[in-house]
Amino acid sequence: MQTRTKSGLVLLLVGALLGGGIAWLLARRQQEIPPAPRALDAVPAGALLVATLDLPALRASPAFAPFLRAEREIPGLGKVSDVCGFDPLAGLTEVAIAIPASGEGGEFGLVAAGAVQHEALLACAAKVVKARGGQPVVTQIGGFRAVRDSSAEGRGEIAVRPGGPILLGGGAYLRAMIDSAEGRAEPLREGGAHGQVAGEVGEGAARVTVVLTPEQRREIEGELAPGGAGRSPAASILAGGAAVALGPEIAVHAAVLCDAEAPCAELGAQLRAARDARAADFAVRLAGFGTLLRRIEIAAAGKALHARVKLSADEAGVLVDRLVSLRGLRQPAPEPPPARDPRRDPRRDPREPPPAEEDDGRAPPPPDVVITPRAKPGADGGAPPPDAATAPRATPDGGAQ
Repeated sequence: MQTRTKSGLVLLLVGALLGGGIAWLLARRQQEIPPAPRALDAVPAGALLVATLDLPALRASPAFAPFLRAEREIPGLGKVSDVCGFDPLAGLTEVAIAIPASGEGGEFGLVAAGAVQHEALLACAAKVVKARGGQPVVTQIGGFRAVRDSSAEGRGEIAVRPGGPILLGGGAYLRAMIDSAEGRAEPLREGGAHGQVAGEVGEGAARVTVVLTPEQRREIEGELAPGGAGRSPAASILAGGAAVALGPEIAVHAAVLCDAEAPCAELGAQLRAARDARAADFAVRLAGFGTLLRRIEIAAAGKALHARVKLSADEAGVLVDRLVSLRGLRQPAPEPPPARDPRRDPRRDPREPPPAEEDDGRAPPPPDVVITPRAKPGADGGAPPPDAATAPRATPDGGAQ
């Protein structure tokens, strides 16, 4: 074999070995890199309500992008970017909101996944607590670090770990979310009741699912059928949900799962009648929602009841604007600021006499002033002023007594 041929074979063998080694290293490295955390991984099992948001899809939608691009503010402190030095929501990709079935007093949890600046976020949270007059405290809980206000026990706290997710909650539920995220407790399973509802409504940029407990179903049945009345078809509801899918058209799909087919069909008939009645209402038509209501398709399929409607991106934008406008009309008008007393103005020179009060006709006169009625012009032929000295008039008999 010629030397040139041997050299070529050696180079080919070395190249194959190098290529295989690099491929093996890359594959091993990918196996060692843990997958990015999902928001649902931190939602504990047994939730009553679970809502998820696909933030990249919402940001790309003309109907919803303006709400996500708007400058967010912290009440009383100003814009988030000014307070924190960055926008904590800019790199997030997924948000999940959960309400526990046994929660009381408005207990809930929020999970956010994506690109997280954990150190900057903790510093921002501590800064906000301090700016509101609180005492920020940082606590290590498992692999998470949490910030809370030690002067206001019972309020929410925020927790985060390197790489995410961000958790917002309070008390025992926050710790349950941490246990779920770290594998010490069972998270929400996709194959459970929430997963079954999600399968009925399909994928969506925004989705919400609700699963009722047996106790909640008994309470609903008692409220809908008081005094032993006939069972309402709504009492057969086991779970429900809705999803909003974004694309050239915006598709909204809602579904309800029942414990039997007959009540599900009866519930569908009731909902169709209610839809038609609301669509014919003058106020609804005036607001522009009548046509949309008539387009909603409601149909039962076995133990499931479905409602579907599609609308264009322009229609969705108009609908969202109208909803925001109606919500703004319901907000109470801000109270006028209190009137400033010029006598208590700190900028006034204390050596100057206090300014006189404006007479609005309601203040009583000073006690050393005698008030006399003002004469009407021409009423008494030119009566003298009240402080003028007047002589007594002569009587008809020349003043005789």
